[in-house]
Amino acid sequence: MASAAVMLSLAACTSSEGDGDSDEPIELRMAWWGDDVRHEITNSALDKFEDLNPGITVVRDFSGFDGYLDKITTQYTGGNSPDVFQFYNEVLVEFASRGQLADLSKGVSQDGWDADLLQVSTVDGELAAMPFGLSTQGFIFDTTAIEALGLTAPSGDYSWDDLAEFAAEVRTASGGSLAGVTDLSHGYQVFEVWAKQRGEDFMDADGLAFSEKTLADFWQYWADLRASGGATTPDITSEYQGTPYDAVVAGVAASTFLFTNQYDGVQGRTPNVISLERFPGEGEDAGQYMRTAMNLVISKQSKHQEAAAKLVDFLLNNEEANGILGLNRGFPANANVIEAASAGANENVQRAIEIFESVRENGAPAPVPAPAGSGTVNTLFAEVAQQVQFGQLSPADAAKQFMAQAASELG
Repeated sequence: MASAAVMLSLAACTSSEGDGDSDEPIELRMAWWGDDVRHEITNSALDKFEDLNPGITVVRDFSGFDGYLDKITTQYTGGNSPDVFQFYNEVLVEFASRGQLADLSKGVSQDGWDADLLQVSTVDGELAAMPFGLSTQGFIFDTTAIEALGLTAPSGDYSWDDLAEFAAEVRTASGGSLAGVTDLSHGYQVFEVWAKQRGEDFMDADGLAFSEKTLADFWQYWADLRASGGATTPDITSEYQGTPYDAVVAGVAASTFLFTNQYDGVQGRTPNVISLERFPGEGEDAGQYMRTAMNLVISKQSKHQEAAAKLVDFLLNNEEANGILGLNRGFPANANVIEAASAGANENVQRAIEIFESVRENGAPAPVPAPAGSGTVNTLFAEVAQQVQFGQLSPADAAKQFMAQAASELG
């Protein structure tokens, strides 16, 4: 991330506010990450856009998530960035603060959008991005495997202590073959909920927004779970670090964290019944919030910014487009198109919507845009946590080390 920031600071920012001769054919390039299902529905939506906008062709540049930022960075450095691309909050400020992203308030309708939500993506007074799907955190349980052990999965209002007790019981009842929960101590997105439940934040505009004790307690919680056998062992945790729900699908853990929009896809990959709940510890001080799953942005390098804005407006605000895209990326931020996006939703998606709406009614405020360097801090969080997992650092020492290193990265 640090090297990417250096490269981007050297990149030239050439742009054109207009599209020149409107009669000339226009070619836009759009980039996104995702699985085969996302690629298929996005291509279908782009086909519809081309049908409705003769003369505009959209070149599709899609890939998996691994290496995505490096690809965008390299293309930007070479003056060949996509006109429109899918992006994520952790590096939004780093791009926007260098003037590399166009102001979406010019050309993209905000009708049906919550002003507070748009403020989260406003950097230096400009709307640098708009959410391309909202989601919230969730916890899944393999109820088929759990009931086969004679146990009951947590549901409703359950605490972190309840989760720890349940996880240890799963390990014991399975004769050691099944962990009760994946070790999530390396997940800053999990810690973020933990911190919010304690009246703190992971990061705010000025940097770290939680106490050292809160982090030490979090890492100690997971250390205790590893000691009880309730959590996955470090080698298993490392194998499923990026996609902990795969450990549930593979039958090596009975529960884990995911984002609610992923629930239906995970359930479709296993014959076992998977239940979806809110996070443990969601009481009076809720930690879950309406999270921007990903954004759409327009590059300042685009020579066709008006056409690019027309494409973004179509994908975010058009009912027909959202009927095609569905809820693959999360729930539409525009309240006017949620019904179109969720039409015909199965019971898994309906459950995800139920959790989502419960957070809308009783959730924590969304965080403000993270400062430059936050992407590096997120990576650092996982690296330090892994040292605790393998017994190289105590939770207390690790928290102290992380606080110092993170503060340095954030300047």
